[in-house]
Amino acid sequence: MGVVLVASPADISRADASLPTRWGDFRISVFRFDGTEVVALSRGEIDGAEPVLVRLHSECLTGDLLGSLRCDCGDQLHSALAMIGSAERGVLLYLDHEGRGIGLFNKVRAYGLQDQGLDTVDANLELGLPVDARDYSAAASVLHQLGVPSVRLITNNPAKILGLEMHGVEVVERIPIETLPNAVNMPYLRTKASRMGHLLDGLPDPRRVDAATIPEDRPLVTVHYAQTIDGRIASRTGDSRWVSGEGSLRLAHELRAAHDAVLVGIGTVLADDPKLTVRLAPGRSPVRVVVDSQLRIPPEANVLDTADARTIVATTALASEERAAAIRARGAEVLRMKSDADGHVDLRELLAHLREQGVRRVLIEGGRGIITAALRERLVDRLTVCIAPKVIGEGIAAVGDLHIDRLRDAMTFERAGFTAYGGDVVFYGEPAARA
Repeated sequence: MGVVLVASPADISRADASLPTRWGDFRISVFRFDGTEVVALSRGEIDGAEPVLVRLHSECLTGDLLGSLRCDCGDQLHSALAMIGSAERGVLLYLDHEGRGIGLFNKVRAYGLQDQGLDTVDANLELGLPVDARDYSAAASVLHQLGVPSVRLITNNPAKILGLEMHGVEVVERIPIETLPNAVNMPYLRTKASRMGHLLDGLPDPRRVDAATIPEDRPLVTVHYAQTIDGRIASRTGDSRWVSGEGSLRLAHELRAAHDAVLVGIGTVLADDPKLTVRLAPGRSPVRVVVDSQLRIPPEANVLDTADARTIVATTALASEERAAAIRARGAEVLRMKSDADGHVDLRELLAHLREQGVRRVLIEGGRGIITAALRERLVDRLTVCIAPKVIGEGIAAVGDLHIDRLRDAMTFERAGFTAYGGDVVFYGEPAARA
């Protein structure tokens, strides 16, 4: 480190109070000096020689308060609060850095240019504004006031590390902060990585499918479901509305829009009567496939309404032709498939047939029987699980018997990890090949 600038404000005012939040109990301190205010949310005994978990968060009205999808600021704020709230010691500094330091008015001017096709860097330059005008001297001053000489910094931005170290705060460790991208902010995140040096090593986006990864003999299969912390997709009465939060529900609709077909078992239809259409995200509704070996689907089921999407009911040769006719009368198709040893629709055969019909990407949403069969038969290419911060005890488990007796034979996942998404945690992984 060549130059270290350490200066304490001559006149500083401070206000303190307790602040209980959904992420835990914090101490809020507001520091006013040199024409600015810095908010510090602290937890535990933070003064001392041991490094403290710290997040520097730049104010973003649109992302933090209004839920904008243009950036990842709100998701990062919530994720950082959750990380610090679960730690024994930590500090989040909320900094007056709206629009990376150019202010709200100019940020919205830049948004207007981005609407015309410029990225976040070129929009600022077109307006004659700096790409990043943030100064971290105030953040360092507050950390000094709090007695924090060294930090474990939650950031993807190397400039924040440099900014603190230039002002006498040692950064002993960088802790990445990962959030799940959405269709709107993906170009913004790419620009942050490619043109602003941000270190974004996030998980693959489950809504994007590389055509080269699609198998030749069947569609690429993504399994997606929501569960509680204790692994339940529904209560013991079968109630599953709603396991996860609004963010995870939106993700489910985005996944549907990214796949050619969404597939569920008859149990899901009987329990939830879902529409399986895309309503909370841009995009077309996929073909809906219901696996119903005995044609138990009620004629009035929502999924048989084909006004917005095509529906296929896959069954076996033994199912009633009278019931099949009633389903066709609703506009749905009945597809008779080969049975497996248990008399159920042969899932592998069904997927192969769908591939022949031009379906290249299938999203399996449930229920337990279909998820279990797909995993057991090694038909799953990607697994996305939304985990809600809830515990219900007895209930319906997401996955049934996979015929695994030894832990060393457990299904493992590659390119796997967890990321915060709204109030939930999302797991993404790709099943590892068997040795």
